[in-house]
This record gives sequence, C-alpha cells and structure tokens, in this order.
Amino acid sequence: MAIVYSVTVIAFACCFILTPFVISMCRKKGLVDVPKDSRRVHSKPMPRCGGIAIFTASMVALAAYYFLTKDVPSIAFNTQFWGYLIGAILIFTMGIIDDIFTLKARFKAIFEFAAIFIVFAFGIRIENIGTLQLGYFSLPVTFLWIITVLNAMNLIDGLDGLAAGITSISALSLLMLFISTSASLEAIIITAAIVGAGIGFLPYNFNPAKTFMGDCSSNFLGFTMACVTILGFSRGYTAVEYLSPVLILGVPIFDTVFAMVRRAIKRKPLFAPDGGHVHHRLIKAGFTQRQAVLILYTITSTLCIIAVALITQDLWKLALLIGMATMFIVLWIASMVKNKDSKDQTVSSNFKVKNT
Repeated sequence: MAIVYSVTVIAFACCFILTPFVISMCRKKGLVDVPKDSRRVHSKPMPRCGGIAIFTASMVALAAYYFLTKDVPSIAFNTQFWGYLIGAILIFTMGIIDDIFTLKARFKAIFEFAAIFIVFAFGIRIENIGTLQLGYFSLPVTFLWIITVLNAMNLIDGLDGLAAGITSISALSLLMLFISTSASLEAIIITAAIVGAGIGFLPYNFNPAKTFMGDCSSNFLGFTMACVTILGFSRGYTAVEYLSPVLILGVPIFDTVFAMVRRAIKRKPLFAPDGGHVHHRLIKAGFTQRQAVLILYTITSTLCIIAVALITQDLWKLALLIGMATMFIVLWIASMVKNKDSKDQTVSSNFKVKNT
C-alpha cells in the first residue's frame, strides 16, 4: 500500500508543479483555443495543451516506481505494462499532433488502431466475460471497448474540469476495487498514477479554468482507463460484476453512445462535433458551468458506489464514495443558491437604475 500512495503523491506533486509551466509554454507558442463557434463555452483564448502535465506526471510516477522496484522480481512490471506504455505514448503523440495541426479522422484512426493492436499483442485483451470464453472474438471485443472509452473521454471534455474530474473519480473508484480484489500490479500502479495526476491538474482546470487539457490528455486518459479496466478485471468475475467498469465510466460512455445514435439518425458523420452532448444540454437548461459539472460529478460518484457494491462489501470504501457524492450535491446546491442570489442582485440593480 505504501508504494501505491507514493506513486499517487508523486504524480500529484509533479502535475501540480508542472502545469503552470505548461500553461506558460502554451501561451508563448500560441497553443491556445480561440472561441469561434457556439459549442465553446469559454469567452477568451485558453491554453489548450495543459494536459501535457498529466501525461508527464503519470510517466514520471511510473518511472519512479520502475526504478525503485526493478530489482524486486515479485513486484516488477511484466510485458503488459510495456505494451500499455508503447500504446499510451502513441496515443499521446496523436493527441499532440491533433492539438497543433488538427488531424483528420482517418489519420487518428491509424494511430488508435495501431495502439490497440500493440496492447492486444502484449496481452492486454478481454478473453472472457464471466464463464464465456471469447476465443476469436477477443480482438473485436477488446478493440470495441478501448475505442469506445478512448473516444468517450475525448467527447466528454467540453466543460472546465469535467473530463479531469470524472477521470479522477472513476480512477479512484477503480483503484479501491483493484486493491480490494488483489488485481494485477500493473492495473493498480497505473491507476494510482492517473488518480494523482488528475487531482493535481484539477485546480488549474476547474471553472474558471486556467487551461484546457487538450486532446493529447483526454485521449491518453481514455486509453489508459480502457487498458486498466481490462488489466484489473482479467482474473475472472461474474458477468454481472463485469458491469462495474461500464458503470464507473457510465457518464462518458452514455454520452458517446447517445451522440453516435443522434448523429446516425440525423445522417451526420459519427465523429462530427455538435452541441448535443449531455453537458451542453445542461448548460442550455440554465445551469452554470460549475453546476453542470457538479451534477455530472455526482452522477459519476453514484454510479461508482453501485459498481463498488457489486464487487466488494468494504464499508469504508462505500462510505468514501457516498461522502464524495454527498459533497458534490452540497456544492451543487450551494452553487444554485449563489447563482440565484446573483440573479436577484442583478434584477434589483436593474430595477434601481430604471427608477432613478
């Protein structure tokens, strides 16, 4: 457990310290997102590659673990980790190129397919669901899971702090599950690094954000979450318990599936951007950015509670997740009250102006 805490703390500290430097670098290099259409909810140019810090912090934490334990065979990484590492670097590289030059969908697909085939070849694969052995269907099922989660995390990254927060909550839940069920070492350590890096990035990304994470990080996080769920649930659970990762990543997965169906019905390209995502709908319904994000945090925490309950009976883990959900509800209510007071003051001011 001590080494898990160490990896998390290293990733957190590294990301928290590094992010301001990445923000400064993005401004100097002109890597900013300029609001140019109705889908964007920010009103000023924003550094768009802040997620470089998330990737770097995660890699630093994993490297620290490797060098500290490489001479201890019982806790050294196996070939699956190296497959993940190669795939993650490939996906991050794709994201950086996309953030700078805007890659076309077919070129993104080449990167994504290559990364998936690499991790599959290194043993990160879904071979069974409960007692059902997939056999030749292992590759398409693995491919479908990774490509879905990867793009789901990318598509949910539409409001300040949304993708980073959902990833942090989901990763923390997975980490608790992996530790409780003695999952593979790779799953535990990689997830611990993501928890630390995600939380370290949030102070700069939560509304009002100082930076966006960019495709380089949203794609990396999606790819990583897909891989660790495969690694962590590879030791044989019941078919019902395999619903846990789907529940934990329920918000981005539902949003992506709904988006694909919506675009198919309207006969639009499946990956064409639009303003119909769940977070856009919450904004259109009258919620502020913070309120919308806190609502989705709460839903994610609730789904995580259900997922943890399916597999473990550890009360402290359930209590922690319930506490998280309660905290987000309280923050959302407080935000609602504050927003209402602000509106009332505006109306009162306008009334005074009109009557003077």
